[in-house]
Amino acid sequence: MTRNIFSRSYIYRSYQRGGWCPGSKHQKHMTMNPTLYLYRFPGPRGPGPYTMKYWWTLGCFPTGRETPFRLQEFLLAYQQEHVPIEVEEWLCCFVKDPLEELCDASKDLFDAVEAFPEMEPTRGYRAVKPSVTPLLATLKKFERQLGFKISPTGLRAVVSNTLLKERFLDDLFEYRKLIEREGSTPHRRLARESLEKLLPGREDEESCVTAQKVDMVGKELGKFVGAVASPPDTTAADEKKLICLLTTISEGCVDLGHYDDASSMLADALLFCHDSDIKAAAHANLAISSLLNGKFRQAEYNGREAALLQPEAKSVSGAGAKGHAVWAAAVAYQDDIDKAERIINDALSLYSSNEAIKEMAKQIQKMRVAQSSFSSNGEVPETLRGSRYYLPSQQSQALARGSGKGFDNEFDWALFKNKLYPNKMDPTTNEMGSVFRRVGDMGLFISSSRSMEPL
Repeated sequence: MTRNIFSRSYIYRSYQRGGWCPGSKHQKHMTMNPTLYLYRFPGPRGPGPYTMKYWWTLGCFPTGRETPFRLQEFLLAYQQEHVPIEVEEWLCCFVKDPLEELCDASKDLFDAVEAFPEMEPTRGYRAVKPSVTPLLATLKKFERQLGFKISPTGLRAVVSNTLLKERFLDDLFEYRKLIEREGSTPHRRLARESLEKLLPGREDEESCVTAQKVDMVGKELGKFVGAVASPPDTTAADEKKLICLLTTISEGCVDLGHYDDASSMLADALLFCHDSDIKAAAHANLAISSLLNGKFRQAEYNGREAALLQPEAKSVSGAGAKGHAVWAAAVAYQDDIDKAERIINDALSLYSSNEAIKEMAKQIQKMRVAQSSFSSNGEVPETLRGSRYYLPSQQSQALARGSGKGFDNEFDWALFKNKLYPNKMDPTTNEMGSVFRRVGDMGLFISSSRSMEPL
């Protein structure tokens, strides 16, 4: 107790200063606040280097009160080791069967897309597409099981379009039935890869063979090991369905003009292609998407891949024909008209009755005629090749990225003392922005008709 003789006020003080929790700033006394003695514990601002030293060496903080949850490290480091059966049972709570999870995820996604409200047909105005936020959780679950990314904008376009939605639902339903009946082939391929990593190398094979009697493997076990250890060399039915799903969504992206998303999903679809025909189809689709995006080098590469993967004409309108057409178009858009003509002539010799290739040959001929009015030999000069922008996607990319003449160039904003100042010249008044209002014309040109503002 403190007594002040001038003002008659009594202050009753205790030992306690500051807060009551063990890490807070001022002194406490055990008589007031009997706490457990904590040797070194993470204070109010989180653990520092000293406590973290114990975390990494001792395995927990020295108080022993905070118990680290190390399941992820356990799975990464000790999964290959022998684990007692009790621990395995305990792990079953955390480690799910991937096939079950995939079946559940595809069922949830199917139900969610099927229950999604249809767009109302409108006349005289454009209907607002419904939000796909309710689908995002199930979509994320499905993506996580298969390890690729599905564009939400593409899914929105699919759900809003009756034809695409119907096709998507059909493919997803068939995919679900296939994996429930036969299992997931991508998972089996992954299992095969990890099994090959575990098995000893080829040089140890001779030492493994023994003269002793070997027990015969049971039929069921043999079938199981065969199914896991030897997935088919060609693309399986469930993989084909996955490719169809990704292609449908990328079609939705193309409809909306999101060509980057479409290209990334078609590139993901290539992971599931394991024979030349299906690879050719995927490359042809990817080439078309890259061409629409204005990425002509990528379109040229993928079109050429599609053409080379189907060297003999299997069908008139097959992936090989598409590949040749896109390859020629991409080369023509890069202003190499001679090369484009050579490619399209090769295609005509293979697919003489294909309408798209005939049309492409006519277009390239028109480009040649148009160019011959500019240059003597009908070829674009080397220095100017690729400088023309043909497609709306290229123009929008230029607007987004490029520095325009009258806007968004490096003289638009000046950074000074962490503040942005507009310093562009205003063409209506010939005045510079606020940075140069007091500074004058910097000896460049007279920036306004006003007399100089006195500093």
